Amino acid sequence: MDIRLVKGIGPTRAGHLGRLGIRTVADALLLPPRRYEDRRAFAPVGRLRPGDLASVLGRVKSVGVGRTRRGIPYCEVLVADSSGTLPVRWYRQPYLARTLVRGTRVILAGRLSLSPPRQMVNPEYEIDDADEARCHSGRIVPVYPLTAGLGQRFLRRLLFDLVQTTARKVPDPLPAALCEQHGLLPLADAVRALHLPADQAEAASARRRLVFDEFFLFSLAVLRQRATRSAHPGIAFRAPGALAERARAGLPFALTGAQARTLEAVWRDMASPRPMQRLLQGDVGSGKTIVAFLAALTAVDNGYQAAVMAPTEILAAQHAERLRTLAEPIGVPVVHLAGGAGGAARRQALERLRGSEPCLAVGTHALIVSDVAFGRLGLAVVDEQHRFGVLQRAALQAKAAHPDVLVMSATPIPRSLALVLYGDLDLSVIDELPPGRRPVTTIWIQAGERQRVAAELLARLAAGERGYVVCPVVEESAAELKAAVQTADLYRRGPLGRFGVGLVHGRLSSAEKIETLAAFRDGRIRLLVATTVVEVGVDVPEAGVMVIEHADRLGLAQLH
Repeated sequence: MDIRLVKGIGPTRAGHLGRLGIRTVADALLLPPRRYEDRRAFAPVGRLRPGDLASVLGRVKSVGVGRTRRGIPYCEVLVADSSGTLPVRWYRQPYLARTLVRGTRVILAGRLSLSPPRQMVNPEYEIDDADEARCHSGRIVPVYPLTAGLGQRFLRRLLFDLVQTTARKVPDPLPAALCEQHGLLPLADAVRALHLPADQAEAASARRRLVFDEFFLFSLAVLRQRATRSAHPGIAFRAPGALAERARAGLPFALTGAQARTLEAVWRDMASPRPMQRLLQGDVGSGKTIVAFLAALTAVDNGYQAAVMAPTEILAAQHAERLRTLAEPIGVPVVHLAGGAGGAARRQALERLRGSEPCLAVGTHALIVSDVAFGRLGLAVVDEQHRFGVLQRAALQAKAAHPDVLVMSATPIPRSLALVLYGDLDLSVIDELPPGRRPVTTIWIQAGERQRVAAELLARLAAGERGYVVCPVVEESAAELKAAVQTADLYRRGPLGRFGVGLVHGRLSSAEKIETLAAFRDGRIRLLVATTVVEVGVDVPEAGVMVIEHADRLGLAQLH
């Protein structure tokens, strides 16, 4: 039922509710509270201390209105119970004097002021009427998210009334047997417990039911999408193919057991007549790129093109450089479509991709713009999958009829979450690192111990290593970039300056960033100060130390 059909909801309020995603009664009933307040017990007003958050029940002893020195109107009430009295003031609500008349039993919920005078300011109130159920007090009270034009009292009263009248009419999409199997509340009971919980445990059970529904229905949609895609005919590659076998035999190292196992799974998918949809998960340095390269050679050996899409120009350029060193000696061309490329270089790259020549294409979002066409795309590889949206991945797939798709991520997503987020993908995990990789040691250091950090950096750089100093920014505003610039200048002027200090941030052009990173890789710069622009995939094996300033600004995935 449209929310506008509910009594008291006109066009204006309907617009406000729409900003919270509430357009129907069902939307309203499924709106989860931000938190709950326990207002079941009433505190004696005479025992309240400054700063106390409490609910009180008393009787209005006196009421008046007035204005502050700045002309702000207010209503002031003196509330009393058997333990004492409490002054209460509501600013910009003088009309309350007509409601809170002397002798009225009133329930208040709010915080006592910290500074004199002792009073409660702008608390929620409710007239204590024995004939009417309490909405704002005397129970576990939900506190909802708000938007401009909507007050907490209005929204709580709306949900309170809707639960009484319509909660039992909400259809339950899950069979009773499934709910019983997973210990879930029936949906009608969950809706009631969400807004009118008997206790915090019941509120948690209600939220658990709604979360289950959301993930369950999302998973059904993902599985339906997977079934639809599997029904389409794909490319049955001859896998692995002579080219991939020759390249594998020529590698200067042996694949780890996890790499070999994953590669066999990828080749099985490619040999199948159904389109491959596989997620390759592995830590930084575990060798995902080699697996993707050998899979790409299988596509090329079968007369198809393979495309690798990376989230940043830095990573795309790095992939292009590394793939050239591996592919061109065995006669496989690599086409790098840079986002900033123009003129003859871009036209030449587009012509090569439109042709039928088997090749490896590397780029960022530049690969999915409208004027990019592939003559014979057989494999789409998406690196750092979590940095792309579903639509961007789909846009690369749409460059051919039904290509095989391999997506990669170094972000340590728990398996259960990965199965929900990427349920349309088969999952392979490279769970071992190549021999010789040192374990990573993470140390938390307080701001006052900077000399210890500087000494460690000096020792590492003097020993021939390279290092990063990461200065996270929320937005690359002028003020925050100034902090990164000042940090780089500080290191340049100190003992570390003799090793060469570079600076990379998001305001630099792609060419400037790539040039600085090339100098870092070559050793001309031994210390790189950067914002989180270096977050994804900068591969410098000689870099053995990283200092992260203000680590609390980053999430776990970014820190990893």
